[in-house]
Amino acid sequence: MRLRELEKIYRVLGGRKRIEIIRLLIDGRELSVGDIAKEIHLSHTATSKHLVMLRQAGFLDRRQAGFEARYWLEDGLASELAILVKLIRQTKI
Repeated sequence: MRLRELEKIYRVLGGRKRIEIIRLLIDGRELSVGDIAKEIHLSHTATSKHLVMLRQAGFLDRRQAGFEARYWLEDGLASELAILVKLIRQTKI
C-alpha cells in the first residue's frame, strides 16, 4: 500500500463522527441514515455527508429501501482494518 492510499484512508477515518458510524455498524447491523443521525447526534444532512465519504472509500455498502437509504459495513472490513494497522506499522515515512 502506498503512502497516498494510507493518507486517503487516514483522512476518511480522521473524523470522530465517521469513527462513531463505523462503531455503530461494526456488529453487522444495517441502519438507516435517520437511525445513524440520531445515534451520533447529527443532522440528517451532515450524517449523509459522512456516509458518502465512508462509502466512497469502500468502508460501507448501501441499499435503497423505499424512501430510506440503509447502510452497513462492507463485508470483510474488520479483517481489512486489521491488515491496515499492520501496514501502517510497516510503512516508512
